Amino acid sequence: MSKIQRVQTIIIAVFIIAASIFMMLITPDSALNIMAGILSISLFIYGVRRLIYYFSMARHMVGGRLMLYLGIVIFDFGMLTLMMASIPRFYIALYLIAVFAFSGIIDVARSLETMLFRSSSWKFRLFSGLISIAVAILCIVYINSADMLVYFYCAGLIYSAVARIITAFRKTEIVYIQ
Repeated sequence: MSKIQRVQTIIIAVFIIAASIFMMLITPDSALNIMAGILSISLFIYGVRRLIYYFSMARHMVGGRLMLYLGIVIFDFGMLTLMMASIPRFYIALYLIAVFAFSGIIDVARSLETMLFRSSSWKFRLFSGLISIAVAILCIVYINSADMLVYFYCAGLIYSAVARIITAFRKTEIVYIQ
């Protein structure tokens, strides 16, 4: 990770922490709509970045179509989340829970893969994935309480931001070929 990427990661993490604290202070219905908005914008931007990457470089690579498909699917999820802002908050909560659970499962799977390669960062990624899954489970338990959903979701976001900051300060492993 370059110095610019480290600074970007820290700035994004500070923004996430500030947004989480702001969402804890406002009404739960407004916070759920803001959560859906932030999620839709981030998925939209990530999908567009993947599509730009495909059209600029990945279409000439082996497996480049995967970037195209990934960009289209993530872009569509971003648009779906944006359209869900007008439906009842129960469905928004289910969607947010699914995103947290999926993210946690992916982190746990990646940590197990990293463990097989004997990398040192698998413990942190496993812990991060388990925290995401725990937040999703807690949100399912308290799905009828909008206040608790907002608090658990914001706590998960704050943990995610702290994990980003820790990752930004971690030394990058580089493989040297001699």
